[in-house]
Amino acid sequence: LSVRQQPCVARACGFGERDRRVIDPPPILELKITSLDGMPEQDPHAILALHCTLVSRDGREDETEAPMQTHLPSTRQLMGTLVASPYQGKDEHGRAGTFFVFPDLSCRSTGVYRLRFKLLRIDPSHMMPGVSSPSVAGITTDPFHVFTAKDFPGMRASSALLKALRRQGLNVGVKK
Repeated sequence: LSVRQQPCVARACGFGERDRRVIDPPPILELKITSLDGMPEQDPHAILALHCTLVSRDGREDETEAPMQTHLPSTRQLMGTLVASPYQGKDEHGRAGTFFVFPDLSCRSTGVYRLRFKLLRIDPSHMMPGVSSPSVAGITTDPFHVFTAKDFPGMRASSALLKALRRQGLNVGVKK
């Protein structure tokens, strides 16, 4: 599992759906399955999902939910679709790959964070209420900054990788 596109910046969003501001650029991860001798391999029966959480700059604290006040329930700090399915496509160089894209993640609080991703291999024969799937791989991004609206430096143009995946049918927005 590798991070092909690191998140860099975000503008802190409010509590309304219309006030959502996405993390820029959207994180893109690539999965490569290899055998013990390093040769590429496929797992045609695998059902894979990649789950995302927000963690502190040092990676020790899960910040996905944070209490607004100690006597009140917690509030989600990371908004958007936190689970992605694999997308088979070709990167900007025409190389085939398995990609996971998170185009609509938003963060509510200013600060410096990282995103932690855990790859789950789901076995349909063992799916039961209360039974979780094991994490088979994981990775954490580089730190990124979440700014106030006043300090936000602005969005960047979409990467060649994101544009290539969109041309192949991935449903994501691109910026010129």
